[in-house]
Amino acid sequence: MESTFLNLEKLCKSRSSCRRFKPGNIPESAIEKIITIAKLSPYAGGRKNWDILAITDKTLKQSMANAIEEKIESATRDMDKAEAAMFRDYGKNFLFFTQAPVLLVPYFRISPVMQALLRQNVTNELLQWERDNSVKSISCVSMLVLLAAESLGLGACYMTGPLIAKEEIGKILALPPGKEPGAIIPVGYPDK
Repeated sequence: MESTFLNLEKLCKSRSSCRRFKPGNIPESAIEKIITIAKLSPYAGGRKNWDILAITDKTLKQSMANAIEEKIESATRDMDKAEAAMFRDYGKNFLFFTQAPVLLVPYFRISPVMQALLRQNVTNELLQWERDNSVKSISCVSMLVLLAAESLGLGACYMTGPLIAKEEIGKILALPPGKEPGAIIPVGYPDK
């Protein structure tokens, strides 16, 4: 058992967020392995109301980046000049994913029980609680993605900043109604 712990500790210590990727494809088998590990994640309420998309299409990635840039511009319209400049600069960190060969996008849906309650005008507090459970659960899924990528010699980064445009990203990725992205995780061979 001690050796299993030491292997996990070594993997966790070696993992870091990768924001620069070498060009070139990742073997499909590596992406399948990462997703297989991610699907072992615990999830709130024991429900599997999530999945992961693997995006390699450059046009889709650029459309996502364009939607994020538009959302950043929209958010800065009512800010004073200095604040707007700071936010635009900060927002540049939301876009490096376009250079990664693969994006893994875990997405979730609010449970059918909550959807039924919503139709009965349930309080925002209860809705927020349910959504928070889904977001926390996607974080567990994402951590397994990051560790699985590291175990295969791949770099990855957990990104939530791009979700400033979550509705637009959901439409670009053709997510079914009621589902939303929980993160964007660029994956590739690290370019150090």
